[in-house]
Amino acid sequence: MAPTPRPAPRPRTMEPAARPAASRRRPTMPALAPGVFPLVVFCSLVLSAGMAFGNPTLWTTFDQRASDTPADVAAPADQEAAEGDEAAAADGEAPEPVVRGEYQAVSQSEDPGRRENIRLGAEAIDGVVIQPGEEFSFNDVVGDTTSENGYQEAPVINNGEVAQGDGGGVCQVSTALYNAAVKADLEITERHPHSVPSDYAPIGLDATIVYGTFDLRIRNNTDHPVTIHAKAVGQTVDVSITGDPLPEGLTVDATSHVVSQYHRDNGSGHEQQYYVTESFKVYYQDGERTTRDLLSSDIYLVEDGDAVVMAEGSVDPNK
Repeated sequence: MAPTPRPAPRPRTMEPAARPAASRRRPTMPALAPGVFPLVVFCSLVLSAGMAFGNPTLWTTFDQRASDTPADVAAPADQEAAEGDEAAAADGEAPEPVVRGEYQAVSQSEDPGRRENIRLGAEAIDGVVIQPGEEFSFNDVVGDTTSENGYQEAPVINNGEVAQGDGGGVCQVSTALYNAAVKADLEITERHPHSVPSDYAPIGLDATIVYGTFDLRIRNNTDHPVTIHAKAVGQTVDVSITGDPLPEGLTVDATSHVVSQYHRDNGSGHEQQYYVTESFKVYYQDGERTTRDLLSSDIYLVEDGDAVVMAEGSVDPNK
């Protein structure tokens, strides 16, 4: 069989050159042998399967690939956050401050001098920062509550008797701070009770102040500074303490109860009544009470007819 003539070379012009009649014939593929076609089909299938299933990344699921990732390899964002937390811990950076403990002391008094005194006392302690390990002294911060320092005459308690004196009412501020500090789980290093119950705190949970004699002292037993916030409006004092959050699920409360009562002659033929109290710092974990620590055991002179504020759980000792 004679070979088919090859087309003539195309001229390098914009117009196609005339081709001979033989060049217009379409070339034909040579016929395949009978056994070649099945072989071609089989090879094509093998090649396709190899491309689809030979490479695991083409057919593994996302979960499978995630399980193959080493556990210690973090996503970039998570890794940056973890590194940031580690750096903050290394630098001793304090967490965002929160309210650790707070207390509101409300008196039924209407004395204007007393109102001014508790305002001055609250202003004196408001914003005070206690550094880690540092001890706060109420007397050192507030100073002597005399008329020279702007304090006015108001009712004060002197040996169980009510009298007029400079700075009357400041003990309401120290009492509010005492209860807030207990609830903040700070260390109380000094505290003294009144000789008679107060109307702004449960019996056993008050804190009296006498400049140069009786003080309220609080130590910051946390790793970072704590701040005292105090505000007086009328005869109401609000005190809160901010600092590191308490451990997750932990809350602290202050409570007290009357454990007994007795009578004693005052030497002039008059029999006086006394209440014996115990106060506690109570710990709760997720709402369940775990432990309680004794704060103090105190004795109060209680005259017949005196109003006594009882803490939750207390019972009337006369019953």
